Amino acid sequence: MKTILVPTDLTPMTDVALSVAVNLARINGSEIILLHSVIYPVPVPTPVFAETLPVITDRTLTTYQLLEQDAREILLQFVQNPAYAGVTIIPTLITNGQALVDNVTARPADLIVMSSKGAEGLEEWLIGSNAEVIVRHAHCPVLVVKQATPHFQPQNIVCAVDIDDRLKAIYHFPFQMGENGLHQFLYVMTPSDNRDPEGVREWINEFADAKGITEFESVIQHAKTVPQGVIDYANEVEADLIVLFTHGHKGLLHLLSGSVAEDVLNHTQIPVLVMRVA
Repeated sequence: MKTILVPTDLTPMTDVALSVAVNLARINGSEIILLHSVIYPVPVPTPVFAETLPVITDRTLTTYQLLEQDAREILLQFVQNPAYAGVTIIPTLITNGQALVDNVTARPADLIVMSSKGAEGLEEWLIGSNAEVIVRHAHCPVLVVKQATPHFQPQNIVCAVDIDDRLKAIYHFPFQMGENGLHQFLYVMTPSDNRDPEGVREWINEFADAKGITEFESVIQHAKTVPQGVIDYANEVEADLIVLFTHGHKGLLHLLSGSVAEDVLNHTQIPVLVMRVA
């Protein structure tokens, strides 16, 4: 893992993601890109030949320059934190006027680490569909964290699966999945799910076999909703990481469809790693 991308809106929540990214960078010898995208005030349009063009006045230009200056100073404050000494953190300010999510998903990286306050107060760049946009369109795994974890080394990992044969492919996880790797596979069965439990267990056995995993636990959790089942089980076993899967631009797997992803990401304090399925 060479590059870790940490998008930031410059709030104190940045340190939540950055502390985890720094720990992973130290273990893997990675560099970190701390990325912020400046959103400029909308210029006042004026009619010209029946069209409207933005007017960039001296006052507007000064405002733009001040926004950029303030953003650079705050980025440097994060980078110069003594707790992050010894790790290469590159402060990167994007001034193309595009939203942060657009710049995040277009930038090459091996892992994206994002922070979130949860359902009661998401950062602006993670509100509503923006979270799904990053998860769906990112070309690399996405790790969402809720609280600073300086020694982030997950051991008790819950991998939630859907019955989709694409999951049987070999995936390279961005960091070590515990000393014993993935060994706890969860399937959530809702009242409307008519799958045969034995068939589910057989599929999980095939899933594990395809990945060369010989020692594992397959769990079928009964719950009213998929997100609640994932969260309840992860809390029950005191998991320190939840792994979910998405197949990117083609749409989210059943496990992450609609509000499921939002509910899992927003209503658990446990870090969530979202892997993209080819």
